[in-house]
Amino acid sequence: FPEWAKKEVQASVDVWSANFKSSVVVTVDASWGRSSSWGVLGSARPGSFFSAFSGAPDPSLWYASALANALAGKDLDKANPEIVIQVNSAAPWNTRGDGSPTGSEYDLQSVFLHEIGHGLGFLSNADYDDLYGYGSIQQPTPFDAYAQLPDGRRLMDLDSPSLELGEAMTQPLVWSGANGIRANNGIKPLLYSPSPYERGSSISHLDEDTFAKSERDAVMSPNLKRGEVFHLPGPLLIAMFEDLMAKPPA
Repeated sequence: FPEWAKKEVQASVDVWSANFKSSVVVTVDASWGRSSSWGVLGSARPGSFFSAFSGAPDPSLWYASALANALAGKDLDKANPEIVIQVNSAAPWNTRGDGSPTGSEYDLQSVFLHEIGHGLGFLSNADYDDLYGYGSIQQPTPFDAYAQLPDGRRLMDLDSPSLELGEAMTQPLVWSGANGIRANNGIKPLLYSPSPYERGSSISHLDEDTFAKSERDAVMSPNLKRGEVFHLPGPLLIAMFEDLMAKPPA
């Protein structure tokens, strides 16, 4: 990373350090290079997933490394980082580091804050077959357990693989966690599940139309506009992480 970018990255790490509860160090492996897709600003994934560990609220679910470590109270995989992030060096970044990108620039701290959120566990493991329309969830995460269909069924409880699950992944989905609902004024937060399915964006974000203009809770909407800035996770995201660290309702 160039020097200006290191400061932006560290600032986002510091914000999450103050807002993610864990007694275990979270190691972030970040790389700076050209992306194969010009429209991708960054991407993130957990180092691994763990289930049925000591301290797991639900042994049937697969928890991202950092989330699993926080719940277990120890590092379950000392050989690997908890989060892996890639940033597109070719994007038109605001290199001044003043937190005020122009209308033609992107804010790196905002992107990194968003990607760390995914790496910490704000993500679904659902997969979609673009050719046949099948949906599958081989290792359901707690995020999948809180994603709910309009009729109240959990996304992860549908047959996998199945056309039914594929159809559900392109229907309106909401968050069923009590903390997230409370932080959203008593309304189940709407997730991003457009039709047709958008690989890399669908389900693992808050709904774009609902939250993109929110001053507090836009950080996990799927699209960052040029000139847009957010330097805090927001109360809704923090509340949803509280749900992720609790046992989801059956």
